[in-house]
Amino acid sequence: MKKSILLMLFMLLSAYYVQAQKVDLNFVGGYFFRDKVDFGNYYGYIEDAGAYGVSIEAFVRKNQSAELSYLRQDTHAPLYGYNTGIQYNKDQDKISVNYITLGFVNYFTTPNNISPYAGLGIGVGIVSSKDGGGSLTKFAYNAKLGIKIKTASAVSFKLQAQLQSIVQGSGSTIYIGTGGAGAGITTYSSVLQFGFLGGIAINLH
Repeated sequence: MKKSILLMLFMLLSAYYVQAQKVDLNFVGGYFFRDKVDFGNYYGYIEDAGAYGVSIEAFVRKNQSAELSYLRQDTHAPLYGYNTGIQYNKDQDKISVNYITLGFVNYFTTPNNISPYAGLGIGVGIVSSKDGGGSLTKFAYNAKLGIKIKTASAVSFKLQAQLQSIVQGSGSTIYIGTGGAGAGITTYSSVLQFGFLGGIAINLH
């Protein structure tokens, strides 16, 4: 399923790229805040941490684009028991959270060089343990609001607020690392993250 979704995203962006009037390459970095995740008798956190990513944006119309993006956050995901308050994956809670999405962005025309924009994207979210706990791939989406500051050169600047989510699935023990306590956890709760990003957009043509 993961390969099918990624192939679909690539094909859709390729179709837009062929027709594109302009193509931008974006590099971003920023920060996402902590999110609490519930697992029945357990709870955990996706801890706040920095994030970075890259995207390619194809403009079919002057103010509308299709954007294929990749965003990564390296963080910690401690897991606790509601009854005990004990962390079950101590020293085994390092994870990476990855989003691969295809989105559509709409820019709003203004009389100056600052263009507000809004966008939505869908794709996959991949959560991977760095301590031997495996990985999980699920449906994901994001929404963003921002501004693009144009310059006289091919480089523009971007500032944005972003909400992103990996939608609920089942059968994951990703937050446990390699600890034996993971055998008792059979559900995976949705991840919902909010953060801020900034970066540059380079006009390729």
